[in-house]
Amino acid sequence: MANSTRGGAAAGCSGPADGNDLAEKALHAGIEAVCNAMSGEVRFTNENEAAFALLRKGCRHCWGRTPGGGEALRQVPAEKQAVVVAFLTRIAEIRRGALRRVQELGAILAKASPSWQELLAGSEALGGPDGLLVEELKALGVPATTAGEANLSAPVLEHEARVFLREKKSQRYLSIISSSTDACIMMTELPVSLFVCYFLGKGLSEACGSFSTEVSEETDVSSFSSQLSKSRLAELEGETLEFGLAHEGVPSCGRFLGSRRRWTEVELCCSSRSFGKRERWSRGSGASLQHQSSGLWLCVDPCSPNKVSLSSQEHSAWEAGAGSG
Repeated sequence: MANSTRGGAAAGCSGPADGNDLAEKALHAGIEAVCNAMSGEVRFTNENEAAFALLRKGCRHCWGRTPGGGEALRQVPAEKQAVVVAFLTRIAEIRRGALRRVQELGAILAKASPSWQELLAGSEALGGPDGLLVEELKALGVPATTAGEANLSAPVLEHEARVFLREKKSQRYLSIISSSTDACIMMTELPVSLFVCYFLGKGLSEACGSFSTEVSEETDVSSFSSQLSKSRLAELEGETLEFGLAHEGVPSCGRFLGSRRRWTEVELCCSSRSFGKRERWSRGSGASLQHQSSGLWLCVDPCSPNKVSLSSQEHSAWEAGAGSG
């Protein structure tokens, strides 16, 4: 009997921890479902209802049914927080019958941490002057804002600049997102991914040569990036400079935006650690960005604003916003 009593007490003590584990697993499942649904228009159409239900279940379990459940929400990575808020924004815009549930879910997230508050306030449908969460955010001391207030302009890029990239027409951001199978490149309504710019171009070999650094076709950025001054790049301003965009963050941390061939198509990817030919870009007319090895243009289809690809026919205008140093 004593052993049975002690066993029962031990089981009772482990209950809350087990509850937290289950809640965190439910939250993780919901967030992964949202990221997968946001990876493409077809998936969003087919999966948004199930993903919303899983996300709501996970958030409610974490916040209201377990001690300290808000901690799990605070620990969600920033890039996934942005995807979740972009997802809720779309749900609010297309599913009028879900507005009350979106409001409930947004209120939970707003109470979790300042990072959630900032993202929610940046969504016009959620935190704008007429947004679903304007009263909840006001009660928390968060001022109403409108989406797209980042100070962005045509892509005037500098060596080692840290930037967000936004497509001008759709006002969506180029983002690298985790999915269940691989890193996914897509457009999101809120800034998710910072890119670090590294320049190559005619005359750069001489510039790097003065530092006894060899630049090859597969240049390791770390071998010269810290040594090449912006003033030296300014001297090369008249040249057609090529540059690379390395993702800063997860997934694909330090990997370069580039291309790979899949069957007969050239597709966008962010997988290479090397700054090679397939990872080089240049600026074109109309604030466009051209992939150098293929000659294709970085383009967002107006009919599928979540999708970004390389096109031989069309190109988009891109704006660059500075990230914090």
